[in-house]
This record gives sequence, C-alpha cells and structure tokens, in this order.
Amino acid sequence: MTTAHSLYITVDFLRRENGVNKYHWGLFPTDGAPPAGTLYHATDVGRQPLDLLKEVRQIRNPQTSKTMVVVLRVTSTPGTQNLDYFFSSSYVHLMDRHYLPQGEHVWTCRVWVKEVLKTLHINGRIVLPANVDSIEQWCQYTADRNIQNMGYARAYNDLSWMSSSSTSTQSPTVPMGIHSTGRSRYTG
Repeated sequence: MTTAHSLYITVDFLRRENGVNKYHWGLFPTDGAPPAGTLYHATDVGRQPLDLLKEVRQIRNPQTSKTMVVVLRVTSTPGTQNLDYFFSSSYVHLMDRHYLPQGEHVWTCRVWVKEVLKTLHINGRIVLPANVDSIEQWCQYTADRNIQNMGYARAYNDLSWMSSSSTSTQSPTVPMGIHSTGRSRYTG
C-alpha cells in the first residue's frame, strides 16, 4: 500500500521490444488517504502513437492496475496545487521539439516524467534523492526485477528500490535508448 503525502513514479508494462521491456511512466502523488491519489501522466490513448497529451485522473489504488509493475516512492509530495502549477505547459513543454531534452529523440511519458521531476526539483518544490537520469535507470532496473508482479504491483514506500541490495547484488544497468549526455534549457 502507498503512504500518505508521498510522490511516486508508477511504471506500467507496455510491451517487450527487441528483448527490452518497455514501460508507461506516470507520477502519483498521494494525499492523506492512501492508497488513493491522483495519476499525472502523458498519454496517447485515443490519439496517434506518441502524440501525447497530459492527463490527470483520480485512482483508488495504483497497485491493482492490470499492467502496473511497480509504484516507487521518490519523495514527499509538494501538494496538488504545486503539481498542477508545474505540470502546466509553461514549465514542461510536452510535444514541443524545441524543448526536447538533449539526447532524446521524441517526447515519451518517460521523458515527460523526468522533466516534471527535474522542474519541481529546480524550483525547490521537491528534493530528489538522485539526478533524474539515475532515477530513470533505477526505475527500469526495479521494474524489470518485478515484472512478475504485473497486476499486483509492489509499492516501495522508501528509497530501498534505489539500492542494489533490495533487488539483487548487481547494480542497475543502463537501459538501451537512455542518453545522459546533456540537459535541455530547463536545467539550472
């Protein structure tokens, strides 16, 4: 079960492509009544593939989604008012190629989550436990190690998912297609 007043990254299984698991990423802040919370994500449902738009919707329990693999606590929630403000297109310019982070080829839900987290951190609304590229690598690693839990997702309510001792004796590997060679205009 998720904990109160926390910000989670949700990782849903999409498909397996060239031997690599592909996931849908979202942000899930909880208020005082977990496991319920609000899912913030970039989706292309009902649109052309990768023609993303932001969606915000209430969720009773993210762990019961048929495709959810893991729910990973990353920090305390800055509150929905701050989230709504910083999710606006004036901060993270979803689908605008001029704001696509260096090293990324297209906007995806993963890129959007990273940019929102980075924006919240830069503006002092949250404190991240690591840089967004490291967080991304740990998310992929943890999801891959918990793929058997799909539909009964494991919730990590602390940062144990970011330590190799919680899942394996190996450190995370960099998934294919992840580039950490630079920053976009957003970095401070």
